[in-house]
Amino acid sequence: MIASVRRLCTEGFSRRIWSFAGVAFVAFLLGFKLVPAATAGLWVSQGGYYYILAVFAAFLFYAWRVLHPRRQLLGEWLRRPGWIGLVVIVGTGFALLSDRYAHKVLFDEYVLQGTAWHMHATKEIATPIRAYEFAGTWLTVDQFLDKRPYFFTFLLSLLHDLTGYRVENVYILNSALAALTLGLVAWLVYTITRRRAAAILSVLLLATLPVFGQNATGASMELHNLAMIAVVMACSLLYLRAPDSDRLALLIFAAVLLAQCRYESVIFVAPVALIIVLGWVRLGRMILPWPALVAPLLLVPYAWHDRFVNANPILWQLREGETARFGWEYLAGNLAAAKNFFFSISRAQPSSLALTALGLAGVAWAAWEAIQWLRSKTAPASSRPSGLLVLGLFGFAALANLTLLMFYYWSRLDDGPTARFSLPVYLILAPLSGWWVHSLELRRIPAVRVATILFAGWMLGVGAPVFAQRLYTETNLVMHEVHWELEQVTARKGPLLVITSKATMPFLLHRIPAIDITAARGRGPQIAWHLDQGTFQEVIVAQVLRPT
Repeated sequence: MIASVRRLCTEGFSRRIWSFAGVAFVAFLLGFKLVPAATAGLWVSQGGYYYILAVFAAFLFYAWRVLHPRRQLLGEWLRRPGWIGLVVIVGTGFALLSDRYAHKVLFDEYVLQGTAWHMHATKEIATPIRAYEFAGTWLTVDQFLDKRPYFFTFLLSLLHDLTGYRVENVYILNSALAALTLGLVAWLVYTITRRRAAAILSVLLLATLPVFGQNATGASMELHNLAMIAVVMACSLLYLRAPDSDRLALLIFAAVLLAQCRYESVIFVAPVALIIVLGWVRLGRMILPWPALVAPLLLVPYAWHDRFVNANPILWQLREGETARFGWEYLAGNLAAAKNFFFSISRAQPSSLALTALGLAGVAWAAWEAIQWLRSKTAPASSRPSGLLVLGLFGFAALANLTLLMFYYWSRLDDGPTARFSLPVYLILAPLSGWWVHSLELRRIPAVRVATILFAGWMLGVGAPVFAQRLYTETNLVMHEVHWELEQVTARKGPLLVITSKATMPFLLHRIPAIDITAARGRGPQIAWHLDQGTFQEVIVAQVLRPT
């Protein structure tokens, strides 16, 4: 290893590292100093679509370059998926049948769909607030730049471009992402262990995780974030096994796309940077293709978007009396909720005690293995399996992600809508479970039987009732209210205007003009004029009364 580092430092290291440092400094100035927050938001709105399109196209190009020489092997895997492929298919089907397709995280999911619709129609990133039909064309007349990253909405808008706009397209996208996630988990575990039982166990544990099925059948961006973490882990493993310029470029573009999946997903750029350096050390020289040089610049739009959100507190959606999104005052409650969630045997929680227990056993075993390796003076670093290294680094990133969320004002994992924040942790625990079972089997310990008994016991005692009752979906009162209101409105004939006490987005997605009650109070004469002129045949007011 020392010799590799020495070679790395002598073969053009100084010139290349200074070039990268210069680009990084320019990116820092552009991202945080030279561009005002308002201007940054405007540029993201007007140019963000083309930026994400370019990065996605580059990712697909390098994916083709990396995979094309291995097309025969890929073809054989697809034609003969074997038991692992069958379990991935069955696991995907189970996850998609475990809950019904519906909007569940209100009104986040409607905002995402509204942004995707606007991107499909205008190629600009914005979320519509008001829209009306003009001469047969449905046009947005008022919109804003939302706080949510926009890679998921870009993919959804791309699906609209290819198949036509439909509200249900989001379910098609999330179903495909669920299959992709399970398939990549199976590949990662099998690559690490070379044992089918370990890969099958990991897939089953993740596929039967209730919160996984909730989001696979929902309209949120969580499954997309999970799939991209798995994609970047797979790209990292490919790069470490045989570092070259194409694999490095593929890894970089995948990491940039992952940063645009969720607000905190930029954390996963850190393990990617370390993996790149480890690849250089393993190769004995630095490889720095143009994607690596411009990588800091590719993250500038993320910085612009983040600064715009920080400068507009109205986008933070704080509760009454709160003044900050992050703070020490949220930590105790969030930690208690996390403990209740991960170790719950309650039928009201969409967690999995089986996955938690097996995954934490894998974490403990990995820590013990790492200590033993550090004490060893004979094994060089390059002899450690690349897959375990990737799992370990991304595991630390997932832990950092969860730690950050513990300081967030709305991160109680035992609260239905926020249970989805646990998915990155579970994505790491699932492969670690399979690897741990494999490691014990090598020592002639019947870990597969033990894991099967634990999984079956949890499934029969807790999991099956959770899936049968679907408590989060069935007790989501606001979701049922919105669905009922949409049914009532869409059943009526003729042009109409809805005045709603909720967000207007659910109606706009179905091309129904709508404004909220606050806006309607100041526009009484205008509404009356349009009603008198026949613009609308009727005005429907929807209000909600709740017992106190």
